[in-house]
Amino acid sequence: MPRAYDSDPIDGLEKDLATRGIECVKERFRVPSCPQISSSAGYLCGAAGAFLLVAGHTSVSFFAGLAGAVLLLLEACGFSPLDWLGPKGPRSALVVPGTFSEKERKALFLAVPLRCHFTGKGYFSSGAAFRRAFECFGLILSFSVPVLAGSATLLYLQPNATAGVLVGSALAALAASRWFFGESAPEVRNLAVEWLDRWLLGAAHGFQPFVFIYSGEVAEVKFFLAKYRHPLFRGNGVFIEFAEVARGQAAASIAEGGFLLPYRVEPALLSRVRDTAREAGLSDLRTTVLRFPSGALAAIARGFKAVTIFRMENSRGGAEILQWEACIRWVGEILKRF
Repeated sequence: MPRAYDSDPIDGLEKDLATRGIECVKERFRVPSCPQISSSAGYLCGAAGAFLLVAGHTSVSFFAGLAGAVLLLLEACGFSPLDWLGPKGPRSALVVPGTFSEKERKALFLAVPLRCHFTGKGYFSSGAAFRRAFECFGLILSFSVPVLAGSATLLYLQPNATAGVLVGSALAALAASRWFFGESAPEVRNLAVEWLDRWLLGAAHGFQPFVFIYSGEVAEVKFFLAKYRHPLFRGNGVFIEFAEVARGQAAASIAEGGFLLPYRVEPALLSRVRDTAREAGLSDLRTTVLRFPSGALAAIARGFKAVTIFRMENSRGGAEILQWEACIRWVGEILKRF
């Protein structure tokens, strides 16, 4: 059974891996912390554009609204360019070195967040669906501002003051909510960290993967991919989100990111994941599109081939429930295939 760590879970895992003969490197770095700037600035620019449009400054309104829409679009696709200008917090992560990329064989990295997102408290809950729809509505409002401002500049229409004030107020409220009520990481533990010795010791004499153990924030994944780019040579990645509370069927991401420009998992990589699932006895592997930014999305955006595997929250239509031993076999088969 998983063990509860009293202090920093990274420290506890480092000691556990050391006692099992698995060498790891503890990386210390800083990443953006709440409140983060990109999303709030995007909504605020949109609100400013709407109010400027009502005031009759159509040209300035167009550029302000366009800047806000671009910021929100970048964030939806996994990029948060302004977050690094704001406050930063110290972080630590564990890296188990693997086999470098070769001419014929690319390196494999397993990314294991300590806190999962794909559970009933996160991506597949009704509350998360509501937030997703609300943010999509905010994105549509942000894009409407430069469109209306451009139309007004070209004299195609006359701005409606009431509508402009309502749009500006809605976007200002979204900016304030993202600044003061930023999303906190769900407190759901990932049990995959308990199986690292079974995976890594079995692959010790073959092609061993890099393993990245982190808290669960996307910014930490970006740090890992930046620092370890040379040994990985844009290799293959598998993000493991086996939450302790999930009780559903096996699933894998087929695409990740915003509604407008989602990143799609490379077909060859997804085919390997499907094949390994069948080898592990998981005939009913479900594929789904993940709309929220995730660790695998950060990898895909940087040229690495990556896919997220996890358990759904609930089994639907009598589908096969993914058991823990099957999880271990599944990842074991993935290691053999790479």
